[in-house]
Amino acid sequence: MSVAALLAGFAALSPPEGSLAAWAARVGTPDGEFPLIGAGTRAETYVALQWNGERCASLGPAVGPTLVGLAVGAARRRSAAQLSAAVDAGLAAAAEVSTPTVPVSTGVLAATVCAARLAEVPEKELPALLDLAASLMVIGPPGVAPGHDPAAAWLAMRAWDAGITGMPGGLAHTLSVVAAGLPERAAADLDVVDLVEALP
Repeated sequence: MSVAALLAGFAALSPPEGSLAAWAARVGTPDGEFPLIGAGTRAETYVALQWNGERCASLGPAVGPTLVGLAVGAARRRSAAQLSAAVDAGLAAAAEVSTPTVPVSTGVLAATVCAARLAEVPEKELPALLDLAASLMVIGPPGVAPGHDPAAAWLAMRAWDAGITGMPGGLAHTLSVVAAGLPERAAADLDVVDLVEALP
């Protein structure tokens, strides 16, 4: 879905109801940094990205990159064409990641690549930024936290801008661990003392 079509989809959403409306009422403020789409209020960017991601998830995989792209692109005065190119780059990057046995939120990668393009992160630095973003990925069923992807990408960019780096090779390591499967959990009927004694 193109960014223009997605923006039209945002505009066509019915007003938020139920728990989503209550959430907007709790976090919304007229002077917030980023709009809560369709709620008539704004919120701090990180929270707004989570809320909007949850609200707009049904519109497809371009939601996360588009939302974080809007936040980063507006802050850096980028054009709509740059936003579209960045969203496309993010989706392409996420599509290149092989799907491991256990699902992982590659949407964080798509959104981070989008944000990085709009922030003009040098191409040679992108792997290090993705290593940082990998530490923010959700390992679990797809769609478990749809607002997480754009919010995590925004957080990765903020951390990157502050000079925080991830573990070198963090993305590859995360994906390899997930692809190999998660370790079996301890049986619920074991005594904690037995678990401690079994530690190497």
